[in-house]
Amino acid sequence: MPDRLIEARDKVGELKLRKAFNSVTFVYGTQGKGSVIVKGLKAWAGHAKTRDSKNPGDQQIEKVIARELNLFDPGRRAEVYLAGGYQMMDMYYGQAGNNIYKLRNPVIAEFVHYAMGFKTSFKESETGRDAYMFHFKTQTEGWRENSGTNAAYGGLTATKEISRIIRWGIQTMGGTLIFEGRELYYWQVFDTTAPRVSDTDLEAQELFKFFVPNTARVPFGKGTLIFNWAGKETIPTKYHFMTNWQWNGSDNAGKPLMHSKLNLGALSFTRQPSYRPIWDNFTDVPASLAGVDKAKLLAFVAHHGPRDF
Repeated sequence: MPDRLIEARDKVGELKLRKAFNSVTFVYGTQGKGSVIVKGLKAWAGHAKTRDSKNPGDQQIEKVIARELNLFDPGRRAEVYLAGGYQMMDMYYGQAGNNIYKLRNPVIAEFVHYAMGFKTSFKESETGRDAYMFHFKTQTEGWRENSGTNAAYGGLTATKEISRIIRWGIQTMGGTLIFEGRELYYWQVFDTTAPRVSDTDLEAQELFKFFVPNTARVPFGKGTLIFNWAGKETIPTKYHFMTNWQWNGSDNAGKPLMHSKLNLGALSFTRQPSYRPIWDNFTDVPASLAGVDKAKLLAFVAHHGPRDF
């Protein structure tokens, strides 16, 4: 067990900390722009009746997919969760120029402070960002690579370590963690050839190890892990992830290749050699689309990409 985290737990008080973790719900995920493919898919399907088709059955399939894509409506994490009093990892690092850190649970914040190895006494008025910069004598933001944090945290950035510490707290002491899965480039989560792994990508990789097919909530040590999509508890599927997939490489103009027909073979319901094993932890499609030919579903995803809008 990680001694630094255990020492921090004992310093704060395990019973007090256990009560704190069980009194809040954490939300991980992203509020980034992510893929806007859903907008294109719904617009494309909406014109199914006016398009010529050699196979009228395709029009009906498109209408079914369009209806079921209501599951994929975009939503921003901040809008959905901040007003509800949920906790976010962002609060425990903080951001320059705002007071988001004041929304953090002070008991958990104290635990995170000492679990990070900071030698100063915890202060509620001090952000995790300021404590990190003082400790490492740096002005480099905590989500960027830093030789000091790499050495201290086994190659992780400061924000990735904060995220790991909070996950460890929920696993060992209880509580609830929601992973908001909308607006994330899932190529970087599932494909080992991705050159960049963001904080949220790494969180997804670590949390997806706990999922099993056809399940929206699973045990997470002594806690509970729940998958949400646009603020709603949702059984995650590979097809959800495909609608946000980012392709490896770029086109002649230097733009990322996303859902390109030329790269359709790179996207498959079957795990490819470069995919992480966690790809197999999810069923292929939502139950409502189980009767649709999977080749048509893949073609539907590939028809439009963010570059078209």
